[in-house]
Amino acid sequence: MALRPTWRGHLRLALVSCPVRLTPATTSSSNIRFHKLNKKTGNRLRQQMIDAETGKVVERDETIMGYEFEKGRYVKVEPEEIEALKIESSEIITIERVVPKSDVDPLFLENPYIVEPDDKSGLDIFATIREALKAKEVVGIGRLVLARREHPVMVEPRGKGFLLITLHDPDEVRLPEEIFDDIKDVKVDKQNLSLAETLIERMEGAFDLKLFEDRYQAALKDMVEAKMKGKKITAPTEVERPSNVVNLFEALKASVAAEKGGGKAAPKKAAKTAAPKAAAKKTAQRKRA
Repeated sequence: MALRPTWRGHLRLALVSCPVRLTPATTSSSNIRFHKLNKKTGNRLRQQMIDAETGKVVERDETIMGYEFEKGRYVKVEPEEIEALKIESSEIITIERVVPKSDVDPLFLENPYIVEPDDKSGLDIFATIREALKAKEVVGIGRLVLARREHPVMVEPRGKGFLLITLHDPDEVRLPEEIFDDIKDVKVDKQNLSLAETLIERMEGAFDLKLFEDRYQAALKDMVEAKMKGKKITAPTEVERPSNVVNLFEALKASVAAEKGGGKAAPKKAAKTAAPKAAAKKTAQRKRA
C-alpha cells in the first residue's frame, strides 16, 4: 500500500547508501474530531492572527517567523533562509553505531516511521543492510532532521523493510529511578506474593491490542450518532471507584478465584468481609494442615 512519504533521502552504512522514504507508522484519522462553532448561529469559526499592537487582522501571506532574543525584540527569519539551512542529516540517515535493541530504554522511544526503498537501483544495498542487522541481532543508531530538529533515531530491521523510531534527547526524559528513590521499602508477605504470582499466571495471554478497543472514542461516536438521529442522550453508568483493600490476602484470593472461573475479580466485596490479617493467616494455616 503506497502512502505519501513524510521524508525522502538516503540510508547510509559506512560507505554504502541507498535511497529510502519514510511514512508515519501510526495514524489518528479514525478519531472523532470536533470543530469550534458559533453557539448562536452554528457556523464554523475561523481562526485569525491579530497584530498584538495594532489589533488588526494579519493574513497568512503577510506573516514572517521571528526569534525573541530580548523582551519585545525579534530576529526576523524568512522561510527561504530556514529551507536553505540543511545539514547532512537533513537528507541522509547515517548509521553511526549499532547496539542490541535491549540496550535502548523504552523511555527514549518517540515516534515510529516505516522505511521503504525509494528506488529500485538501491534495492540490493537496502536488503544487504537489513539482513546484516538481522544476522547480528542489532539495531542502528543515527540522526535525522525532522520538523526543524535533529533527532537521534533507531533503525530496526522489520520484515522486508525497516522501522525507524525517533528517540528523545536525554534532557527530555525523566528517569523513574530518581523519583522511585522516595518510595519506602516494604517487606512483601510470602503468601500474598504467591497468590499474586498465581493471579498473574492465570491472566497470561497473547499480546493483541485489538482486544483493547478505545471505549471512550466508541462512546463519543455513539453520542454523535444519537444526536444526529435526534435521540435523547443517556448518561453512562457511573464508574464504581475501587475501595481500599482491608485484607490483601482475602482480596487476592477472591481475584484468583474470579480468574479461575473466567469472571471479574471483586476485591471490594472481599475487602468488606475480610477478617483481620492475623485471623486470615490462622485460617490459611488450618487449611494447609
